Amino acid sequence: QARRKPEATALIAGHERLSYQELEDRADVLARRLRGLGVGTETRVGIFLHRTARLPISLLGVLKAGGAYVPLDPAYPRERLEAILRDAGAPVVISEGALLDALPAGLAAQVVRADEQAPAGLPPLEPLPLGAGRLAYVIYTSGSTGRPKGVAIEHRSAAALMHWSREAFRPEELAGVLASTSICFDMSVFELFAPLAWGGTVILADNALALADLPAREEVTLIDTVPSAMAELLRQGAVPNGVKTVNLGGEPLRGALARQVHALGTVERLHNLYGPSEDTTFSTLAVVEPEGEPTIGRILANSWGYVLDRDLRLVPVGVPGELYLAGAGLSRGYLGR
Repeated sequence: QARRKPEATALIAGHERLSYQELEDRADVLARRLRGLGVGTETRVGIFLHRTARLPISLLGVLKAGGAYVPLDPAYPRERLEAILRDAGAPVVISEGALLDALPAGLAAQVVRADEQAPAGLPPLEPLPLGAGRLAYVIYTSGSTGRPKGVAIEHRSAAALMHWSREAFRPEELAGVLASTSICFDMSVFELFAPLAWGGTVILADNALALADLPAREEVTLIDTVPSAMAELLRQGAVPNGVKTVNLGGEPLRGALARQVHALGTVERLHNLYGPSEDTTFSTLAVVEPEGEPTIGRILANSWGYVLDRDLRLVPVGVPGELYLAGAGLSRGYLGR
């Protein structure tokens, strides 16, 4: 996209706007710095930043260097950050001055300051021949069933999600995507990379409820969030008229909320999306109509879903079972397990 439309707006963060060429250049500079520290294929790099333009620049910089990013949320307790960094074995962490004191004490990783000028004389960035099976990112589970596990997602799975996004959404829907989800949750992968892959604009926000006061709120065309946040946006009357598509996931979607969204009269498409991190963000999609209770819909292209019994046999229609997922989105597995 940087070659096709270099002057188009790629990112809006508050009052700051970056074109595709500016985003590309700044990510390349960071990638050169990371390469100089030995970051390459399969190298895990922690991302510990506030939600400014430095965040997507750093994510792209890690990927351009050939590494895999490990998201770290500044709102997490220090013990949680220590556990993730220890498990991920990240030799490099990207952070900024305002957050350095929040990093775990005795951190063995090298810290790259995203808010500092790059050293002069860095060599040109040579693209790496990245294979589809290389690691792209590691997202940690909540730990609700034991110690948090790092879900290892390869480029092939993230790329499959991007190609699905192109088929599922029109260019005008991806023209202004609200990126409000923490990078520690995988809905952020769609919000950040789908618009950038297909020529749209990422509109960064601290969280979904910040939409009401966002300088670029009228440019948002697609909201991707959880039902509870959407309910609050509706209560506040904070959904701009330019929003044509709403994606809801991460929690059960009830019919009453779906009817409220449709009652706005401006939203053209409402989607209910389901999927665990282990299957790269989304596994199923339902187009939700105003009537009835929403379902989780149908399996995405290039993926499969099976409802099986305890002996892993297909159950007949109407018989309860467990949902098994397979296909292009399936992760490598849990890091180190």
